[in-house]
Amino acid sequence: MRLPLAATLTALPVFAYAEPPKVVTDIAPVHSLVAQVMAGVGDPDVLVAGGASPHDFQFGFDQAASLQNADLVIWVGPALTPWLDEAVSTLGGDVSQLVLLEAEGWEPLMLRTDAAFDDGHDHGSHGHGHDDHDEHSEHGHDDHGHDDHEEKHDHDEHDHGDHDEHEEHGDHDDHGHEDHDDHAHEDDHKDEARVDPHAWLDPQVAQDWVVIIAEDLAAIDPENAALYGANAVAAVADLQALEAEITATLADVPAGSLVVPHDAYQYFGARFDRPALAAIALDDASIPGPDRIAELQDRVTADDVDCVLSDNQTRAEWSDLIRENTDAGTAVADPMGGAFEVGPAHYRATLTALAASYAACLNE
Repeated sequence: MRLPLAATLTALPVFAYAEPPKVVTDIAPVHSLVAQVMAGVGDPDVLVAGGASPHDFQFGFDQAASLQNADLVIWVGPALTPWLDEAVSTLGGDVSQLVLLEAEGWEPLMLRTDAAFDDGHDHGSHGHGHDDHDEHSEHGHDDHGHDDHEEKHDHDEHDHGDHDEHEEHGDHDDHGHEDHDDHAHEDDHKDEARVDPHAWLDPQVAQDWVVIIAEDLAAIDPENAALYGANAVAAVADLQALEAEITATLADVPAGSLVVPHDAYQYFGARFDRPALAAIALDDASIPGPDRIAELQDRVTADDVDCVLSDNQTRAEWSDLIRENTDAGTAVADPMGGAFEVGPAHYRATLTALAASYAACLNE
């Protein structure tokens, strides 16, 4: 029989800390989730803040010092921050790691290798059918039921409502984060590298992650296990409310076609039934060539695209060029939440603003 979350946390192996553990996170949205779980215990550090791109961040002295002093590093994974893998190994020594993309108990989406989304994902349909979620199969959530949140995840009917039976996370040994052996680190995160790393943009994934985070924190700081568990339950409730709010925000927004600045929005689009037709750049925001820009110009015109988003990780002129001489709307999106103060409220602010950007662009 699986134990409830709080009981599971108190049953984990004991690694006592005289002081709160020193926790380092990679990006501000993940930091926000960790800060919510650590409320009343301590404050995590963040390496990449202020809206900087995580893909090619310039690692400096302050970040090195944080890693050297860390007890636990919580990060998305090398697919998002390739520079951090070597840094943790070099500077962190035997530091515990929680690589969220490698954790069990959440539903990942795979990277798309073609910014035109022509690699077998069937994103080209102009008619999205916003009222019909039959085609929303990427997450494996056949029945979202956003109004009552009774959805059953494919991973063992994970009920976010109270987390009384968190089957995926009940056995902390499944994570294998203490020594990282279970993930065959020598394979250089082979399996994880195929996963789209922008998973924090789905609040249901965030719900799974806060529980995983609470378990890892409890493993190294059992004296505060009960508080981590209670904080995780509160965070999940707030994330459920956030999902409902975003669903309401987008409910009356036309289900139009859109192009995203780089392929970072797959999770958000899948969760809220707003899939993009294409991206200007791939997931790492690499510079598109002139042929790519010309192809997108033709597609925006031919498909009568309704919205071309921009963001601070791609050049605004790319979006302007693509929508030139068309009626497509535009708005600035920010998956990193660079405009918001780092802290517990950051995640909610980031997702709320992203929903507002989608609404503004599609309503223009």
